[in-house]
Amino acid sequence: MDDFVFLNTTNAPGLSPEAAKRVRGHITKSNFAKRRQRIITENPDVNKENNKRNNKNNPSKNRLSTSTDVRAASSDPTRNNKDLQLLILLSCLNPPTTNPSEAEWVDLVASEQALIEATMAVGMRHWSPQPSWQLQADFRSSRALTSIIKQISWKQTYTDGFLAAIMTMAFGARLLPSHEQAWDVHVDGLVQLINERRLRRIREPGWFWDGLVLFWHRKVIDVIGDSAGGLRVRQVAEICEGIMELRRSINQMYHTSHIDTRFVAEDIDKEATRLREKSQKLGKSKKNKYVSATALTLELIVCLLWPTDSQLGYTHNLAKDLQQTTSQLPKMPCPYMDLTSCQFIIGAVAAEHGSSTKTWFVDKLTSAARAMQERGWSDEPFEILQRMLRADESLMGWFGIEGGRDGISKGYEDMLRQILAPLKKGC
Repeated sequence: MDDFVFLNTTNAPGLSPEAAKRVRGHITKSNFAKRRQRIITENPDVNKENNKRNNKNNPSKNRLSTSTDVRAASSDPTRNNKDLQLLILLSCLNPPTTNPSEAEWVDLVASEQALIEATMAVGMRHWSPQPSWQLQADFRSSRALTSIIKQISWKQTYTDGFLAAIMTMAFGARLLPSHEQAWDVHVDGLVQLINERRLRRIREPGWFWDGLVLFWHRKVIDVIGDSAGGLRVRQVAEICEGIMELRRSINQMYHTSHIDTRFVAEDIDKEATRLREKSQKLGKSKKNKYVSATALTLELIVCLLWPTDSQLGYTHNLAKDLQQTTSQLPKMPCPYMDLTSCQFIIGAVAAEHGSSTKTWFVDKLTSAARAMQERGWSDEPFEILQRMLRADESLMGWFGIEGGRDGISKGYEDMLRQILAPLKKGC
């Protein structure tokens, strides 16, 4: 009992009831931690058996090469690191107590200062439009670059944390239309880093392949080759390129009057079938939820670009599968990521009207938009959705819109207002 702390706050003049409650909570938490540590120390065999059972039931613990025993013995990296605490508040990190996989991810972020700064820059950039937040984002981005340059000069660039820092910088530049040059520079740096790591036989960690889903660049696709994780990414890239070609063929058929549309339609039908089959093959592996969600989204896009009456029920079922899969993704993204999520946009469009599936996707988008508006973004959430939905005229088929430009515009507006209606009511 000597190791435990006891506190009597009765008649304590210096503490308010709220403060006393917080103190009691802190001491209780501390005592429980000491008790757990004592049990582990006194019963090493029990601890080993628990670790063995947990590893069997939670394969995601192997996401990073961090020993469970070592991590259990180490202190929480967020406890004395204000930057990590702020990243949790900014929704850039989940607390390490969420699950073992999140704890390992926090350990990775804590291991690399450039990664902390780069993540902070992205989080602050999209947290609020206020000048103070934007200045802080610039400051953090500058510090990340300084740290990266320093490590390059010291030839300390082969850790997984440094790889994650470069990817985060590239991702942050990709989110900003005015940063195209920075995006290209970071992609070139990422390609060079991958080549140098492979020359030293350093393999890419498992999370690397999940991260590639967030942005796409031909140079990165080419350099990863046909390794175990790279093969899936290349398959995704090939399907995406096929979808872009399919879209061009559809636009050509609708906008070129001198060709025989019957033959073009037959070719389009064959290509759409091929792309759907490739997407289905990609999604057969249920182990990686990111890949499964991507495969379902790609197949839905093909179905929406080239719809048939017989596929309507199948498309609605695909949207249900996409909802179930995206709800199981291991990491909780920030509101900005939700608002710009291809899965949520496609799911909201493809789901059956009035269904709980459609409500789920729409709620995801409206909740994200509301969270952004509460932080000072006024019309930006509406404009983000508007830019995405206006990206291609072939999207008009998703809304059943016919006619000229005015009809298309009205259809987009109706869809946007449907998605954001709950948000407008709450204002």
